[in-house]
Amino acid sequence: MNQSTSTLAAPQKRSISFALYLFMGAGIYALACAPAILLVERIGWSQSFFHITQMVATILCFPAAAFFLWNTRGLRFNWARCLALIACVLPGLWLVFVLYVLLNLNFSGI
Repeated sequence: MNQSTSTLAAPQKRSISFALYLFMGAGIYALACAPAILLVERIGWSQSFFHITQMVATILCFPAAAFFLWNTRGLRFNWARCLALIACVLPGLWLVFVLYVLLNLNFSGI
């Protein structure tokens, strides 16, 4: 039932490690943008760069974490799969919220 990582084919190991690094890097960057936005707002500079790159990082983090979870199904549950599960749920909820706001945006006041 449970496979060990040594029995995985080399191309699958590469795609799994790429997905791991992508969702970890994008998730860390998206989390690091929040205090950076607060700091830049306090200084009085424009926050648009951080808002845009945070959204891109979140959009990248969600499918990379889902891809990692899909390709490691059947393996034992470890810290990386736990973080991938969190990285699927939280950015997924955030993206659903952004989609909800965009769909319910009312331009009648403009």
